[in-house]
Amino acid sequence: MSHHILHVFQHGAILGRERGFITCKANDQAERRLPLEDVRAVIIAARGVTISSNFLSGLLETDAIVLHCDERYQPCGWTAPLARTVDLKTFQNQTAKPKRLNEKLWHEMLRGKTLNQSRVLQHKQLRSPHLELALKQEVFDEGNCARRYWQLYFPAIGWSVTRRDRKEDTAPNQMLNYGYAVLSALCHRGLLVHGLLPQLGVFHKPRFRSEPLVYDLMEAFRPAVELMLAEFMLEPDVSMKAWSKKIGTELRERRVRHQAYTLKLMDAIEASANSLARAYEENSVLPFWVPELPLAA
Repeated sequence: MSHHILHVFQHGAILGRERGFITCKANDQAERRLPLEDVRAVIIAARGVTISSNFLSGLLETDAIVLHCDERYQPCGWTAPLARTVDLKTFQNQTAKPKRLNEKLWHEMLRGKTLNQSRVLQHKQLRSPHLELALKQEVFDEGNCARRYWQLYFPAIGWSVTRRDRKEDTAPNQMLNYGYAVLSALCHRGLLVHGLLPQLGVFHKPRFRSEPLVYDLMEAFRPAVELMLAEFMLEPDVSMKAWSKKIGTELRERRVRHQAYTLKLMDAIEASANSLARAYEENSVLPFWVPELPLAA
């Protein structure tokens, strides 16, 4: 099973493929190699990187995904494998846009997100009665939950802002945007591998340059990125380059609970995408699973 997220930071690097390995050459450094089948995603965050067609075709053949970033480490696009039909029932039920099933799935996604937001606050010795009350109710007031969460979260990590604005050009927002983008690339890959169409959302509607189902699936995973950032802000080097390295490492090594065992976060994304495909196959919300962040020690 593939388990690496490769970050390319060397400007002018040359990426290729040779005998089952992907290769990276940069300046006068020795050539680096990694087994092709072990790579799940490649994040390119450098200028002047040369990508061979052999490199790309090899990654796509093994269902890996490539995330392209600009000079400020901000994602600007991805190269992904082709969509495919894995199970006919899954395809037919998803494309039928079942209203009741999608409503139940969205409820579970929001519940997972809200629970994990509460866990993030717990790690900072905080609690939100509003989020705790929302978890006991049948209908989630997502807007108010988000507002109360960010009011507590940002001051807790040392920033004076109390709201989330993805377009705001400030360090915490840029870092969250980057983390979410890497997360979205892995969610996109998981959906394609398990035969789901990213263009057909559970809740989010199609719009220009968007993949609604990707944003739906990643809702419950977003707090994991926020927990990583809360921990990262305590480290001596809080640069964007250091943050991008942490994201790759954490997605590969951080674990979340899945029933009686734990999963690496990047494998949890695969498991959640697979469970969503089974939910559509069976036309039932019961198979669907989202991760739970661990409680604070």
